[in-house]
Amino acid sequence: MALAKGLRPVQVFGVILFVRIVSVFVVQTWYVPDEYWQTLEVAHKQVFGYGALTWEWTKGIRSYLYPSVVAALYTILKFTGLDHPEALILLPRILQAVISAFADYSFYQWTGGRKWALFLALTSWFWFYTGSRTLLQTVETALVAIALSKYPFRDGKTSYYEKESNLWIWLAVVCVFVRPTSAPLWVVLGLYNLATATEPRLRLVVRTYVPIGLVAGGALVALDSYFHGSLIVTPWEFFRFNVLHDIASFYGQHPWHWYLLQGIPAVLGIHLLPVVAAAAAVLRRPKENKTGALLLVAVAVHVAIYSFISHKEFRFVLPLLPIFLYLAQDFIVPWSRKAKKWQLYALAGALLIGNAVPALYFGVVHQSGTLKVMPLLRDAIPSNKSSIVFLMPCHSTPLYSHLHVNVTTRYLNCDPPFNKIGETYEAEYFFNNPQRWWRNEYSAKATPSLVVLFDTLKGRLESALQGYTLLHQIPHTQFPEGEVGENVLVYKKIDRQPKPDEAV
Repeated sequence: MALAKGLRPVQVFGVILFVRIVSVFVVQTWYVPDEYWQTLEVAHKQVFGYGALTWEWTKGIRSYLYPSVVAALYTILKFTGLDHPEALILLPRILQAVISAFADYSFYQWTGGRKWALFLALTSWFWFYTGSRTLLQTVETALVAIALSKYPFRDGKTSYYEKESNLWIWLAVVCVFVRPTSAPLWVVLGLYNLATATEPRLRLVVRTYVPIGLVAGGALVALDSYFHGSLIVTPWEFFRFNVLHDIASFYGQHPWHWYLLQGIPAVLGIHLLPVVAAAAAVLRRPKENKTGALLLVAVAVHVAIYSFISHKEFRFVLPLLPIFLYLAQDFIVPWSRKAKKWQLYALAGALLIGNAVPALYFGVVHQSGTLKVMPLLRDAIPSNKSSIVFLMPCHSTPLYSHLHVNVTTRYLNCDPPFNKIGETYEAEYFFNNPQRWWRNEYSAKATPSLVVLFDTLKGRLESALQGYTLLHQIPHTQFPEGEVGENVLVYKKIDRQPKPDEAV
């Protein structure tokens, strides 16, 4: 555990950055569609003029802030002639790795430079798995970590007239626009600061909170309104669609206790043990650990609110990770001062191995096929007049951000039924009867040059594929589920050769 001992700040940051950059090249698997469809695809369409936007962008529930950062990177590549597909894929991830590294260093500073804190952050399997992905939750988590490192925890009496002490408020506003889901955390922390500040509360609100909210929020409203084409407040639209109209439940529903019994344990992995021990210690002596108590209240409010929203995902827990790791290190550090050397090495080894196994499996093996297929499709495209159809669950692969070829593509639509609940959407219609869909789709137009599907569909689409030859079979997962199969299959249309008597 001598990793941080004797290292200067630049060396500590170098170690963190090295781990995050390594994750860019180690983690080569598919996680969720939003990594591409809510960032890279949007940026690609902004810069190169062709691409696809999901319903979230037509309805205005997403901010253009993060995609615009990626778009700036793409613009540089475009005008320097370096916009190769590999660059379009790798550079945004490297940029995100740098942002995540800065967040890790901020977390390290927040703990007072504790080596256990650094160790926990660098070994967290889920952060290694997501920290270099271009997910909005990854940016949200980075902003949470940086803001918490600037938040005045110790006495709650830090003067808000000092420029540096206001930074967390600016970051909180930006964080809510990137992902409004972090709002409960900032409400709890904001109320606590108002309750413990030495300045009159009304003056603090009027002179600090309101101006920062208006300037930062106004700038982001202007940015989003410009790109969306009309005045829009994206956090409100997000709340209106996903909460008031419960559109999110269309993508899956879970019981209220899912985060407690599945979401948080899976994200923390073996780190769950010190986190639970830390929470128990704080609850036993809350007055002696005001920071820990405040963080637990913030987590409890956040989890309680989202437990009663029916749609749940593991990545929605990610912004809580800096808080969980802070609590864990705050418990481990006092214990480590009394522990024997073998106990320290045993704990460090258990945490390292317990995180390395899931990080490597999920980052290297599980769901790798839908990414590996993209360069193969680029090589298989005979010309710009070619067409590709993806007969897979919605958004199972990236698209133009990985192809970077302006070819015709077709994928199954799965927009929520805005007008009629229970309405059958295209993907559901397709999987109910693939042959019927194929006949209806291609009865009056040419069939596609390439067909991409999972092997579970092969038998149900056999007659339609008679004019095709299997080009690639790519391993995807050892745990197929539903319409997601073990392998990704690529079929290429057979060129019809003229008969001798047809030759000119």
